[in-house]
Amino acid sequence: MKLLGLDISNLKDGYCISTVTLSVLNTPGAYLMVVLPGIMVISYEPLVTSVDKIINAVTRLGYQIKKLVQQDSLTQILASMKTLKFKTNIKCAGCLARVSPNLNEIAGEDNWEVDINTPEKTLTVISDEVDERSIIFAINEAGFTADSIN
Repeated sequence: MKLLGLDISNLKDGYCISTVTLSVLNTPGAYLMVVLPGIMVISYEPLVTSVDKIINAVTRLGYQIKKLVQQDSLTQILASMKTLKFKTNIKCAGCLARVSPNLNEIAGEDNWEVDINTPEKTLTVISDEVDERSIIFAINEAGFTADSIN
């Protein structure tokens, strides 16, 4: 497996990110790792796919790739990021809409997700700047609960 970082212009909202993500995931041998501010990190199997095929999956949608981020730089970026996980009572799209403004402000719009399809309703936050107490406070302010499972 190799890492590929794409600095993609015009990824402005969740729709753009999800559209590009689905296109990349439909490329056999390519796996999305994380979307960081300004960079989409993809793990891929060089025997199954190529950088050119992954780039084509993005550019055919009309998005431009500003630059490729080298593997050693990505390794350093990912190593500096910490992943926080929480068990929550966020259980539906309406709940997500209520908590989104708080989490976007604290963690950043593309740095968190809640898996509402699991019994634990796991919130995952990837950041190098936020702490557990801030996340729990943001969740509580929106009327929900969160317990750290790190």
